[in-house]
Amino acid sequence: MNRSKIALYAASAAIAIGSGFAAVSVTAAPPTMIETTYYSDATLTNPVGYRFRACNGRTTTRGTVTPYKEVTTEPCWL
Repeated sequence: MNRSKIALYAASAAIAIGSGFAAVSVTAAPPTMIETTYYSDATLTNPVGYRFRACNGRTTTRGTVTPYKEVTTEPCWL
């Protein structure tokens, strides 16, 4: 195999690998901001936890996550 073919294969492989990494690192921002308050029971009177997902996709959770919750959303306007 001559040098030009080896160089062509090497360049093609580098582009393919680089394209794969670029595709993996791209993520879309969520369309809504979500706030969730978790409660100790079905009466929803004693909050025990909180989760917030921002428009940039970051999520913060504090306290205890339970099945008893209230969820509010707002659109993300960029």
